[in-house]
Amino acid sequence: MCSARYDICILSVERVKELINDPKLSDKQIEEIRDGLFMLAEVMFEQWQAERIKAKKEKEDKDNKNEHEKPTGQQQ
Repeated sequence: MCSARYDICILSVERVKELINDPKLSDKQIEEIRDGLFMLAEVMFEQWQAERIKAKKEKEDKDNKNEHEKPTGQQQ
């Protein structure tokens, strides 16, 4: 299956079956598990990205503040 949102392919049902190793699960259940894990990974990645952007902005703000606080004649 490929995600239309990102045009990327994710794990096949067969591969997920190998990883889960539970023969009692149907293909439909395997697909639901796989899709749920993909959505969870997507949310985690988006959160990580947001945190990186926030940290970068905070660092830039701090650097700009420190640059403006230098006494005259010490700015580069």
